[in-house]
Amino acid sequence: MQVDAVVVAAGRSTRFGEGDKLLADLNGRPLIAWTLAALAEAGSIGRVAIVGREELLGALRAIGREVLGEALAAVVPGGARRRDSVEAGLRAVASEYVAIHDGARPLVTPALIDACVAEAAKADGAILVGPVTDTIKEVEGDTIVGSPQRGRLRAAQTPQVVRREAWLEAAALSEGDETDDAAMLARAGLEVRTVEGDPSNLKVTRPIDLMLAQALLAEREGS
Repeated sequence: MQVDAVVVAAGRSTRFGEGDKLLADLNGRPLIAWTLAALAEAGSIGRVAIVGREELLGALRAIGREVLGEALAAVVPGGARRRDSVEAGLRAVASEYVAIHDGARPLVTPALIDACVAEAAKADGAILVGPVTDTIKEVEGDTIVGSPQRGRLRAAQTPQVVRREAWLEAAALSEGDETDDAAMLARAGLEVRTVEGDPSNLKVTRPIDLMLAQALLAEREGS
């Protein structure tokens, strides 16, 4: 199965500090160029739409054209919430299933993307997940109110592949925002399958994440 992809790149980078993390230098290329290159190399991906902040659209369009060529479907402005940005991207592509990926996850591999797309075809969607290694506490204020069983927990990664119309129908059920696309589908009681991700498929949020990505990428390139 081949699907279109939406790259969500409309965040404010408030925790990154100075500059925008998507345009930060990552081993000689803008960070988002690595993200787009992985999608371009994945056999399961057809066309790619990029959703970004208004002031970055020119830069994102230039990078998208350089990396994706004719596979660049559109570069569109995002919204105030993540769900608004995802919806803008979904309306810019046309495939039955769509892979939604964080622009700030530059170390995803084509193999992971292809595996997630293949699994999604068995249900309404699929996501990459990783194990939770820390013990998680649920708190209210300064008080612990719960200790979830770690063995049942998974950390969500992207891409998250969704049936396009299912996501749009689930979004129409409520105006509430969701932190990821699996939660949006779960809102409508739809089945979302999981695929084992990779710890290196990290999201660059803070400067230390960029340093780690630089080291991991250098090791990958060297090997």
